[in-house]
Amino acid sequence: MTRCVLPVNLLHYSVRGWMHPRTLGLIVIGDEILNGKVEENNSRIVCKAASPLGLKLMKITAIPDDVNVIAREVHEFMNRFDVVITSGGIGPTHDDVTFEGIAQALDEETYMHPELLHVIETFFGFTSSETTPNDPRLRLARVPQSCELVYGIDCFTGRQSFYPVVKVHNVYALPGVPNLFRTGFGMIKEHLRDTRVKFYTRSVYVTRNETEIAGFLSALADKYSPDVSIGSYPAFHNSYYRVLVTLDSQNEGVLEEAHKEALAHLGSDIIDYEPNPVRRSAECVYELATKPTDLGRRVLEAIQTIENALDQYTLDQIVIGFNGGKDCTALLHLVHAVLQKRSGLTNSDQTDQGLSNRDQQTVVSLPRLLYIRSRSVFPELERFIRKTLQLYRIMTPATFHSIQLDNQQNHTKLNAQTTFPNASEHSSGLIVLEGPIKSSLLRLNESFPQVCAVFMGTRITDPRAAHLTPMAMTDSDWPQLMRVNPLLHWTYSDVWNFLRSLSIPYCSLYDVGYTSIGSMEDTHPNPSLRYVTDSGLTEYHPAYILSDFHLERSGRRKTDPMPCEAKPESSVNSL
Repeated sequence: MTRCVLPVNLLHYSVRGWMHPRTLGLIVIGDEILNGKVEENNSRIVCKAASPLGLKLMKITAIPDDVNVIAREVHEFMNRFDVVITSGGIGPTHDDVTFEGIAQALDEETYMHPELLHVIETFFGFTSSETTPNDPRLRLARVPQSCELVYGIDCFTGRQSFYPVVKVHNVYALPGVPNLFRTGFGMIKEHLRDTRVKFYTRSVYVTRNETEIAGFLSALADKYSPDVSIGSYPAFHNSYYRVLVTLDSQNEGVLEEAHKEALAHLGSDIIDYEPNPVRRSAECVYELATKPTDLGRRVLEAIQTIENALDQYTLDQIVIGFNGGKDCTALLHLVHAVLQKRSGLTNSDQTDQGLSNRDQQTVVSLPRLLYIRSRSVFPELERFIRKTLQLYRIMTPATFHSIQLDNQQNHTKLNAQTTFPNASEHSSGLIVLEGPIKSSLLRLNESFPQVCAVFMGTRITDPRAAHLTPMAMTDSDWPQLMRVNPLLHWTYSDVWNFLRSLSIPYCSLYDVGYTSIGSMEDTHPNPSLRYVTDSGLTEYHPAYILSDFHLERSGRRKTDPMPCEAKPESSVNSL
């Protein structure tokens, strides 16, 4: 059967005269998605970016690595929608058949694209004349005859992309590996953007359950339909809110009316929430430091300590002690804020939905994170570490590979062997070490001899920390490191007020009564936070409710030599 592509509409109009956005379809390709071996996250990037680009996402479908199925689905999508994006099926293996499927949808053949061939030869370090036609690497250069190559800025390097996105008519073919998909999507965003369509949006974060506000939202949607689209999205694992309510419209005036009505009705159940605290870390942290409060003064002191350390040490010479605890979470955000401020990237448009060209330079380079794992780690803690790596964009190829492989095997632990053999090759990343603190630091010195300082989340109220100063060397019989303690004079409540006032994500264990986290063997919810529900169930208030900081470690049965908050009780006097 001869296939043809119907012309697509560049712009649509409603009876009210408003511009309707161009339509978008997403095809997710891969057996590994359908059988559950790999979690699919690329569609979320597209969903979040569609409206700001002036596109209306109409359909997402997931299909297997089958040429005929791909051809049939691509043919349908490219005739129904103005823009089509495919995710997956691009690579050197036998089941990477997306290019073949797109070509079949157009009754075309694939061919060896000379420019792509040169890119592949350069990347893999070979020449096609030295290999056979069946070399699997050559599959990456075999594309439909009518394709175009789209280059752009690589969001991870900030430089011109080495490998282009392949476009065939209105279809953009992107790889399925998440970091490669994000890079490719960032490269094509400006090609997708329709500046003639302007969406306005408002977000309301509510602390009540969705069932309690569903009736009001339904009435509000009926009242302002069709000008305003209202969405309700429950958050089951968010530490700050329970429901996100969104209002979208091309009519800003009508949108404001609906928004005001929502605010008036929901009232005290609304919280001030920042969905991407990393994007505005410098602005918010430095603003907090100007406030005439105890917390404001302590934030200012912490900033000054961090700035002093960064004046003395390069990013390669200092690491951030990070084990997922509340104190080192606050510490990481403070260091990020200072570096964002120094880099001039304050108020950037950095987002987590694929980067436009102006966003490419907004990723802040951080020191490496030093993660010394305890002997029995909470899986919730390591899931949080994964999310933190992604949130602060401090993933390097080595850690990304380690965590991706781990995810595919459905494990909850990070690869304990994750290290970087050549420190000069990476400006940031994660160093994972296991064992006692002292021996771990010896291994750190061996692998990273240039490291001579460590940011720590130690507070003066920690056991045997009363003698410390904001910057102090380790004891003479320990590996020589400068300990930098920006949070030294912070209280327990300071840490929680800082985290929650800035909407900074933290480990979920703190929401179920844990106040100080060590290993699974000796850490329990704090009994001071225990209560009995009306139905007779025993539950625990979240950690930030605790008012007596002397009870912070009440859930710890014994001293853990490697607690997760980067301040080991047994060795804080030395480290």
